[in-house]
Amino acid sequence: MIFEYINICFIIDINMSVKTLKFRKSKSKSPDFEILPLDRFFATRAKDSLERDNRINFWTLLYIIEGEGYHSIDYIEHKYKSGDLIVIANSLVHSFRVNYNVKGYIIIINEPFFLENSEKYDMDMLSFFETPIGEPILHLDVSKELTSRNLIDLLYKEYINNESFNSKLLKSLFVSFVYSIRVENKDNILDFTTTLYQHYYNYRKLVNDNFTTLKNVSEYSTIMGLSKKTINKACRKCVGASAKSIITSRIILEAKRLILQEKLMMYEISDELGFDEPANFANFFKHNTGLTVKQFKIEQDNQHLGKMF
Repeated sequence: MIFEYINICFIIDINMSVKTLKFRKSKSKSPDFEILPLDRFFATRAKDSLERDNRINFWTLLYIIEGEGYHSIDYIEHKYKSGDLIVIANSLVHSFRVNYNVKGYIIIINEPFFLENSEKYDMDMLSFFETPIGEPILHLDVSKELTSRNLIDLLYKEYINNESFNSKLLKSLFVSFVYSIRVENKDNILDFTTTLYQHYYNYRKLVNDNFTTLKNVSEYSTIMGLSKKTINKACRKCVGASAKSIITSRIILEAKRLILQEKLMMYEISDELGFDEPANFANFFKHNTGLTVKQFKIEQDNQHLGKMF
């Protein structure tokens, strides 16, 4: 079992702080990779834990062959159906809506799987998980005669083969699977140079580390020694969003996490996020989400209650 779940009653746990799930390495399989049929994954994990919002420190793919359902990413419910590939990048907050009738695969990847013993695939693999902000679903043809479907079936077959399990072969199959999806979806996958991705990656990391104190692109531009135009270009090419919107999205995401912690008062959340006044934070939140803080909490409570039935 790769997740380190918190065994707390779901009803009590709805408004507690978001936990970070770490990749639990397998002793018998690839230490940084796992693939399982979705129905088996759901059947062997605690439903309450799966349906709780958690932040992940690894990458996840949900490959849907049959059925439909919902999956929450950064507090947004995304509807999926047969032929969808849900791409969940490292560091995002997500939760499952368990559906035992859905058929497909879940692939979970730890960072060393991309980086160790690699030559030219690192950038292609990492950048594959950079979907446009708010659009984490690719639409695929999952017919058995398609290359990507054949490859993911082979990937699973190799993964469960205890006698001849080979890490290098596993990675080669996964790389081929990603490239086959790139070919089949060349019009829907963002394409960018290594240099642009490096600029975006560095900018995003700086934003993650400093968003409570640095809220203007010009401040990051000075730190990075790059023009605002270059940073904007990198962000738009890599995730289809402006540099400013990435700062805003990061603040809003953290605000949502803090709001769902019942013990925090509005002024405490405002201070935590670097706002001068609670009213300024409240206005910022409503302007960028279309909801008041109270409306957001009610919406999330309703979604959690919906998962219970």
